Amino acid sequence: MPYESKTRKMLADEFIKALSEDKIPWQRNWNLIGQCNATNGKVYRGINAVLLSYIADERGYTDPRWCTFLQAKEKGWSIKKGSKGLPVEFFSLYDKQEKKTISIRDASELAKKLSLQEYKQRISVLTQKYTVFNAAQIDGIPERVLPADKVSKTDLLNYRDVLIKNMQVGFSEGGNQAFYTPGKDAITMPLTTQFRDNYSYMSTFLHEAAHATGHKSRLDRGLDKSWGKEAYAREELRAELSSAFLSAELGIDNSVPRENLPNHKAYIQSWIKDLQNNPNELYAAIKDAESITDYLFDKIGIERASSKSIEADISNGKAAALNTEQNAAAKQAKQAKYVPVTQRPVAKTTLRR
Repeated sequence: MPYESKTRKMLADEFIKALSEDKIPWQRNWNLIGQCNATNGKVYRGINAVLLSYIADERGYTDPRWCTFLQAKEKGWSIKKGSKGLPVEFFSLYDKQEKKTISIRDASELAKKLSLQEYKQRISVLTQKYTVFNAAQIDGIPERVLPADKVSKTDLLNYRDVLIKNMQVGFSEGGNQAFYTPGKDAITMPLTTQFRDNYSYMSTFLHEAAHATGHKSRLDRGLDKSWGKEAYAREELRAELSSAFLSAELGIDNSVPRENLPNHKAYIQSWIKDLQNNPNELYAAIKDAESITDYLFDKIGIERASSKSIEADISNGKAAALNTEQNAAAKQAKQAKYVPVTQRPVAKTTLRR
């Protein structure tokens, strides 16, 4: 029976509702990264961060802190009568032989030693579900300590230059459109003077840099293949979410008018169709967007606000299990002296913002 997640369904329903009203849900200046646990300060990531940020914006919550009923009770705080919490989910890997949860590193080591079948029999994925309440719904919680100032406009352009250098991606300025060309592995941007400010420029650049991570020399999302409209829209969703994650963490205003996204009506219809057919598609897109965000931050080389997350990284659950299974399968294929080879056509598509 497929895994059913209240968190994923709720977020998918909210996004479908917003998209149906011609609103891009992540195209707001929320503090995606700031959503954190009120008792330990660790931030939420992945689908939890997106859901909490979106609902906080919808309900007008200005405090990004959340906690469970029991956590509040342990602190001597109380949940206000009639308050409705939100569902969050976490994953962990369980070793049935040792009868304990294990780290991703330990699971990866086991995958190297065991066959794929042995790994599946020994390791299982545990799902933990909680209901959390916002600080605005809690009596007795202390006042929030405001974070330090955001990054400067000058630093933003420095980050751009560092990204271009460390990604070894082509870059040029000119014209009136921003886009990434997979065949040339190059980003093209209008001049900075054509944008309202450096923040708007950087938000657009991050979108194109997110596309560039899909190149076969980086995260390889198959950008060198000939794509249909639906696959193109899915890639656009990942770039949009990645840009929103990066913008939020760098303190960039992401509430850019949607006229900067050509064909956005077509994208919206495709996104609605995908989410209606499969709410887990949004989860998959968020997971990919987090991988893109992690990759780009690694290339920028700065300390992140989300370096201490309440999750051991949302992708360290089922995704990690899949990765270790794939590693085991690859080991078996190698032992059988069989290495599959895929012939890919030359890129004919230009990804444009």
